[in-house]
Amino acid sequence: MDMMEKHHDQQIVQRVVPPEEPADIKADSAPNLILPILRRWYIVLVTFLVVCAIGIPAVWLLTKPTYAATAAIRVAPIISSILFSDKESEGVIPMYQNFMNTQADLIKSDQVLQRVADDIVDKNMKFFEGAANPVAKLRNALINENITVIPGRKSELIMITMENQDKTEAVQIVDAFVKAYMAIEVSKETEGGDRKLAVLEKESKVLADKLQRQRQTIRQMAEEYGSVALTGRQEMMLQRVADLQTELTKMQTRRITLEAQQQLLDQTGQQETSPDTRFKMRYEFINANPTFQVLSGNITQLDQGLIVARQTLAPTNPELKRKAELLEALEIRLEEKRGELGKTFDNLMTKELSRNYEGQLANAKIELAQIADYEKRLQDMLAKENSETIELGRKHLTIQDQQEQLYLTKELYDTVRRRVQQLEMERKRPARISIAYNASVAPVPNKRIKYTAALIFGSLAAGCSIALLIGKADYSLYTPDDIARRVGIRIIGTTTNADYFSTRKLPRQISCDYQNICANLGLLNGNGIPNKLVITSAAMRDGKTTFAINLATSLAKANKKVLLVDGDLRKPDIRRLLNLPKNPRGLNDVLFGEKFEDFVHSIPSIGLDVLTAEQRMGDVSELLSVSHFGEFLNTAGTEYDHVIIDTPPVLAFPDALLLAKMADGVILTSFSGRTTGQDLKETLKRLQEIKVKVLGTVFHNVGINYSHNRYAYGYYTDQAAGRGNWNNRKKNTKTMLLLSRKEFRKDDKDSK
Repeated sequence: MDMMEKHHDQQIVQRVVPPEEPADIKADSAPNLILPILRRWYIVLVTFLVVCAIGIPAVWLLTKPTYAATAAIRVAPIISSILFSDKESEGVIPMYQNFMNTQADLIKSDQVLQRVADDIVDKNMKFFEGAANPVAKLRNALINENITVIPGRKSELIMITMENQDKTEAVQIVDAFVKAYMAIEVSKETEGGDRKLAVLEKESKVLADKLQRQRQTIRQMAEEYGSVALTGRQEMMLQRVADLQTELTKMQTRRITLEAQQQLLDQTGQQETSPDTRFKMRYEFINANPTFQVLSGNITQLDQGLIVARQTLAPTNPELKRKAELLEALEIRLEEKRGELGKTFDNLMTKELSRNYEGQLANAKIELAQIADYEKRLQDMLAKENSETIELGRKHLTIQDQQEQLYLTKELYDTVRRRVQQLEMERKRPARISIAYNASVAPVPNKRIKYTAALIFGSLAAGCSIALLIGKADYSLYTPDDIARRVGIRIIGTTTNADYFSTRKLPRQISCDYQNICANLGLLNGNGIPNKLVITSAAMRDGKTTFAINLATSLAKANKKVLLVDGDLRKPDIRRLLNLPKNPRGLNDVLFGEKFEDFVHSIPSIGLDVLTAEQRMGDVSELLSVSHFGEFLNTAGTEYDHVIIDTPPVLAFPDALLLAKMADGVILTSFSGRTTGQDLKETLKRLQEIKVKVLGTVFHNVGINYSHNRYAYGYYTDQAAGRGNWNNRKKNTKTMLLLSRKEFRKDDKDSK
């Protein structure tokens, strides 16, 4: 049979690719920008050739040679000093790059442009021909970058460059820029130096007068004591105040003791002292003692501090322990002092009782009066000494403040004087800004090569952009990812584009493709491939008839009893493709109630039964809806393992919907680069509306990189070549119905 191809008889170990689940349509991945350009490479090539053919000659004819005149101005980053060595006098300009940029902007300012125009406008240059305003002409040249002023990034130079076809004019204009800028800069620097000197001289006089006044003030304040240093005198006065305070404390203690004695004598002289009275006197005597009062106050403060410390510090803190031990020691000392004072009181009581209380009382009063008088004189002396000491301290602080102000003023005065001297000397140093070199001319490198390269890259970019825009407007499906992303339908399997294989290798690849498809179909429901399958497509030329024939052939080669039915009454092709004898009778008669067994063609070499049809126009849909086709399918389904029905496209005629409603499942076929996402979506929607079970789609003619079996053929070829028996295995072959490249393209042409 001319339409047959050979394949190897050995058992092919198939690799089952699980059917792809419908992708989430909303989760659209990023568009691939390369594939649309590669698919339309011819557009890129044509655009490239057209643009280059027009642009390259134009570039070489219109571009004329030009010259560049360049001068440079040097801006030193370090100001060298004449008075000091380099390390001591480094004065780096802060923000040097910003300073360079500022000077470059100054060169482009209107002030410089006006000086340049005044200098060269009367030289009758071609550059200024037809220009009413020379300054505007120069400004436009700067804007258009015919004249550039560029500060160096890694150098001290500001480059002034002009490109012009007349090199003499370019040199004159660039030199005029340098001359105008330097005139302005030198004038500004000289003026700035004079202004600084004037300001510093004035400030120096003000500071000298201030120094004189401050020295006079300090001298007047120190004349009272004969010296500026009052620290020794102040320490002596403080010591004297401390001594008076100590003596006053002793007298106060003695006075309190005498008052207690006097009170005791008064009480013992009148009547016998009762125990309560004696206890009260004892208590008052003890509490009146200054040492006892001080100890009591210290214990109270320490006890309060210990309470606070226990709330804020940890129990194990050593500071807490130290405070507790100190409190305990003070309490012990207080009790000892209380005992000592009690004994003293008892002794006094005993002595007073044994003496003549009248004499003692008189003596106590006399001594008490003397002590009170002495105490008053001590208080007066202490108040006077304290006042004098405070006054001395204030004067000392005032003198110190005046001395600090004098020191700061003198330091500032010295700094100003040094700066004045430096400026006077620095006038003799080289200028910070100077002319590095005057304008020199050099030919501009030929821009034709750059323009040509830019044109080539631009033409490639334009071609890629056009191809990409056309690709954006193309809704055809090219890869399984396109189907999953745009349609969301299960992909049962793929068939590989025949152009990737030689005539010898093609049958093996197609055999692997269909084994993979059959295996995936068996995995869909868990119960194997459905009994009655409708093969259809969205539109024409999607490879549905080819797929139906090859699927039926694959199932028959797997020892299944298969009936292939040509259900496309409008354009039946199975008889022609299988090269079966022409028979005007077939499915047409079965639709009118005839038994289908009488019209079945058997192909023994494959084990396949075929029910062909003849073309019928007009009432096909009505015939299918009222005919005995359903009874035929039920009967054929019981006699055959699988009934494969080829139908017209869904979007062309309603025949496929009527036949799909009677079958167990539907397989849609799609063709890479031909089927569009909109058509496949619409087809899927129509089938789902009538509640037809759509098993998925088979994607035909995909590239080898997108095939589900892109490694299968090479795997078996390499293994067979390694064993060295490939030539022997070629002898044991069986026929399998596979369309060759030629027949497939013929079918494609007829479909059109």
